[in-house]
Amino acid sequence: MQTAICDDIQKELNTIRAALDTYAEAHPELRFTIDEYGAAVDILNAVEKGKIYDIALLDICMPGVLGTDVAEEMLSKSPDMSIIFLTASDEYAVTAFALNATHYLLKPFSQEQFNEALDRAVKKREDQNFLSIACVDGIYRVCVSEIVSIESQNHYLRLNLSSGEILKLRMKLSQMFTELCEYSGFIKVGASYVVNLAFVSKISGNTLEMLNGVTISIPRRSGKEVQKTYMDFCREEALK
Repeated sequence: MQTAICDDIQKELNTIRAALDTYAEAHPELRFTIDEYGAAVDILNAVEKGKIYDIALLDICMPGVLGTDVAEEMLSKSPDMSIIFLTASDEYAVTAFALNATHYLLKPFSQEQFNEALDRAVKKREDQNFLSIACVDGIYRVCVSEIVSIESQNHYLRLNLSSGEILKLRMKLSQMFTELCEYSGFIKVGASYVVNLAFVSKISGNTLEMLNGVTISIPRRSGKEVQKTYMDFCREEALK
């Protein structure tokens, strides 16, 4: 479990770390790698450089940048990450849960309350789907929900992840699409792309705009089908 703790008050940071260490000792079957940050800008810089976490424990009221803003940026890179907010006030509870926070802890919290929050985060991670993918430089274990798009180029596939990382593998696009068909939200666009609709920001005319800034052309013959599939996907997500 790649885990981040961010709090601008060192005493609070120490308290959260101690609670996490206690939880980890009680769960030897889990392995936690923990990074600590004393400022929101530091964790944002790490995320910008490609750091990805399974769990983030964030104070909300920090100088300069709110923890909810940090969470929004982190979730744009890793949508299925578990966010646990820790704060002395319930003022931001509505905003926190609008971001689908895994838990919201009021300080001071008990170890029992902390354990409940971590249990939820761990279960969420265990419920996610992973693929083992043989790439040109090794075998990667990839979270399906973090695949943004797949592009076919010269007998190879470029697999674009939400972290910005690009994996290269030798496989037919049709074969990869068949593997992904059992998961919700993946659609084949033309002969060269498979797209995760969760990362689509806009469909305009015959172009599909992704959250990472990439624009993909939609063949004219399949434009209506792609638009309908996207609208159906958005409706399903809204009803969850």
